[in-house]
Parts: sequence; C-alpha cells; structure tokens
Amino acid sequence: MLSLPDSGSEHRIEAVSLYAPWRRLRAIARMLAFLAVTLTLLPLFAATGVFGPAAGQPIRRLWSCFCLRLLGLEVLYRGEPMQACATLLVANHVSYLDIVLLASRTEATFIAKAEVRAWPFFGTIGRAAGTFFIRRRWRDALIQRNSLAARLRAGESFILFAEGTSTDGLGVLPLKTSLLSVAEPWVMDRPIAVQPVTLAYRRLRRDGPITAGNCHRYAWCGDDELVPHLWALLHDDGCVIEVVFGAPVMSWSVSSRKLLGRELHQTIAAELAPPESSPLPQPPVGIDLAA
Repeated sequence: MLSLPDSGSEHRIEAVSLYAPWRRLRAIARMLAFLAVTLTLLPLFAATGVFGPAAGQPIRRLWSCFCLRLLGLEVLYRGEPMQACATLLVANHVSYLDIVLLASRTEATFIAKAEVRAWPFFGTIGRAAGTFFIRRRWRDALIQRNSLAARLRAGESFILFAEGTSTDGLGVLPLKTSLLSVAEPWVMDRPIAVQPVTLAYRRLRRDGPITAGNCHRYAWCGDDELVPHLWALLHDDGCVIEVVFGAPVMSWSVSSRKLLGRELHQTIAAELAPPESSPLPQPPVGIDLAA
C-alpha cells in the first residue's frame, strides 16, 4: 500500500539534500569568508566612532551587502526610508538576517533586548554598532522611552522590531506599543516620523514559494537554536526577500500609541499577504528574540 510521506520524512529528505558534500564545502567556505570579512571590518568600524556615527555607515553598508551576496539573498526594495526627520522604523521580525536587510538600506540604530549585549560575537557586533539595548520590564518603560526620545530629538533614527519576538514570517503578531509612545505629540517638542517596514520572505531560489512547510529554512523562530539554524542556512541556496518601506506617520497626527500600533500592524499584515491576495496566514509561531 502506497502512502504520502509525512512532514517528518519531508524534512529528512530536505536535510539529505541540503547537507550534500558540495554544499558542506560551500558552507565552510561561507563561514570562513564571513569571519574573515567581519573580523577585518569590525575594528575599522569601531575606530570610526571617534568621528561620529555617520563615519562608519559606509563600512556598515559594505558589510551588510557582503553578507547578502554571500548567502545568495536577492532583496527587492520598495519605497525608501524616511530621511526628512528623525524616524522610528517599525518592522516585523523573522530572522537574524533582518539585521543585514535593513542595515544595507538605512543608517538607523537598532533597538534590541538587553540580553543580546552579552551574546558571544553577535553581542560584540551589536555593541560596536551602537545598538540601543533595552530591558523589557514595566518599571523601566518610562526611563527607556525618555532615553529614546532624547536621541530622536538629536536627529538619530531607530529600527524597532515591535512584535518583541521573531516569527515564521507568514504573518505578524500584535505589536508591543510601549516605545511607540515616543511618537505621541505631547512627548517631544519636535516632530518625528514612524514608518512601517515589511520584511516578506517570498521565495526559495530553487524550491518555489516560502510556505508553512519550508519557512523554517530562513525564519528563526519557535524552538530553533541559533548555531544549528545558522549552520543549516549556510548550506542553502538563498531566497528572495521583499522589503517594503511604507508611508510614514508623522507624530503630530498620532492620537495614541495603541491606535498607532494597530495602524502599523494592519499595514505590515497587508504587505505580508501573498501576491495572489490569498487570505492571511494563521498567527505565526514566535520565539523571544528582540524587544
């Protein structure tokens, strides 16, 4: 009697394909190239700090574009990041790859949970890049909102993964709005913008559209551990990702952080919908990654 393979056997077949000997050699070469370039550019990037944040932007962009090409990621950008004033870019969160997707296109500072500061290697990169680390405790919310407001007032822009976690990328979780209060017009004495950014992982280079059955190859969520996931990703052929910078919302038009959060959520969810206008996927699976 013939039967269709279950999802477990599909994953096993996929694993055999991904870990073919030539792919393993390519993964090792990719890893060595990443380490060599990162360890070369990181001290240079840190040294530019004495000249101000803008001085290191060419190095940051060079490193990000190198990572995209190294991993075979084809990125389709729509829209442009707001530059007319300080901006809080609010994005959905799928993977650690989101960092290079946005760093290659914007000069904004990333916001991350405080625990990332202590992570081996990646914490070092985050500290060198001036990441704004926050503690997700209610008693710290006002202090951190005020610190963020002070830096926005000085003209600095930021990237916030407002779901507070990463997901499978097929949908967007409700956004946490505590830091969105910085855009309420009575908080600051100058206007800022809040801009939705959608990160849509659309298609595997060789295996068609990204679906619930294969999204784990690039999405880091659920119970995935970082090192095994990264090692598997180094074996893969790449994927096509769409990054959409939506229409900015000016702070003078914000009535409340809750309403702003719902508006941003609706915008991102609409962009994540498959191009065929299919119904939105079920709520995504998440892992606690970023603030």
